[in-house]
Amino acid sequence: MQAFWPGVQVMAGDIAEAERVWHHYYQVSRNNHFTIPEAFLFDERMYWPQFYMRPEFIESSYLLYQATNDPKYVEAGARIMHAMERRCRVMCGYASLKNTNTGELEDRLDSFVLAETFKYLYLLFADKSNVGVDMDQYVLTTEAHLVPIHVQRFSSEKVNASTGVCENRNVSTRSWAERQVFGPYMDQEYSGDTCPEVDQPYFNRNLKLASLSSDRKRQVTSSLRAADFDYRNSEHVAILRSMGITLEPTGGDKIQLIHNVALSHSEQLGVEGVIFMKEITDHAARMADGQRSHLEAIPMKELVARSLSNNKELTFQAGKAMFGPDITNGYSVTAPVIQGVPPEGCTQMRGTGTGHIVLLFRGGCMFVEKVRHVQAAGGVGAVIMDNTPDASTVLAMSGDGKDDVDIPSLFLSKEDGEALLEMYEGDRLTTIVELRDMQTRTE
Repeated sequence: MQAFWPGVQVMAGDIAEAERVWHHYYQVSRNNHFTIPEAFLFDERMYWPQFYMRPEFIESSYLLYQATNDPKYVEAGARIMHAMERRCRVMCGYASLKNTNTGELEDRLDSFVLAETFKYLYLLFADKSNVGVDMDQYVLTTEAHLVPIHVQRFSSEKVNASTGVCENRNVSTRSWAERQVFGPYMDQEYSGDTCPEVDQPYFNRNLKLASLSSDRKRQVTSSLRAADFDYRNSEHVAILRSMGITLEPTGGDKIQLIHNVALSHSEQLGVEGVIFMKEITDHAARMADGQRSHLEAIPMKELVARSLSNNKELTFQAGKAMFGPDITNGYSVTAPVIQGVPPEGCTQMRGTGTGHIVLLFRGGCMFVEKVRHVQAAGGVGAVIMDNTPDASTVLAMSGDGKDDVDIPSLFLSKEDGEALLEMYEGDRLTTIVELRDMQTRTE
């Protein structure tokens, strides 16, 4: 049930954190045949194996898709829907799983499956034109009931019978779909031919900012591009403040951006703030060609891999980490290498990495979380390898503002990571890796 939390974060405008938390639950579902067990431990091992087809994760996926237009949330919903069809479908409907591992069924179907899970799946997949109501004008309760953001009060003026329009106010009555959903609800004297007064806001406008439709999001652009942002520029800071974004120093020359849509100067600026935060997050995670988000050069580092038994050596350019000790001024680390388990390093490592440099794949969680797990397992360094299809750039790995990492780490491109893994697979016992600063070369 706690998988509803990313949806709450979306509605509060904290998109980046919502995505991070969502990835955790997606990882749990992926590890359990795309079903989320009723309870699991911190290391994602199953505790209660039942699967009741709860709606909360689908709800969060829907809200994140509306906020970001990222198709991965639709794909996640499709995987879970197919798992339900494959494992829970029975002759007369659906049945819960008593155990997600064995696939044993239970004679149980909760009402929330029909009332919420299927509703969120429909909203996740449906085109806007097929929904029947403008979802931007409603909020969904915890039970997936639609509640209008605005309440219409009706006057004594009657609708023109031939045109269906309130001529004095030039507004039309409710749509047919809205009448079917809400009927006379909240309007005691509403008879279908009564003209509305000016809409009265019922919910704070900020509740819907992050849930804008993808069509409307494409029409909005931020007045300040993330790539152009400079925290030392007072005009840029003023623009962010109008969007509801504040800057918090976290030590040294590092800052943290905090977005609160309730502080934006207008709804339009609040939407721009949501878009800017998404852009700045993506920009920081994909700092290509050795550039910081404020365009300061980032020095590249080197990774040297040596196979002692095969007398082979490979040297790669690597991206530095914006956390942990800086590999500079003669500081380097050399150690035998080992591949991490789990391979993405997003949970506690199985086994030990004591005295080793640990190889991990990108994805699933923040770079700094992976390195923390290596450090906790006794590792002396970490190498994060890109596994994104068609990726060729080297990234600088961003942190989260905390100063608790004591081991170095570097980032390798997908091609270089594959070459390093090939060397390691051919010589697991005597392959060593050195993490060091770029060496000066002479012709």
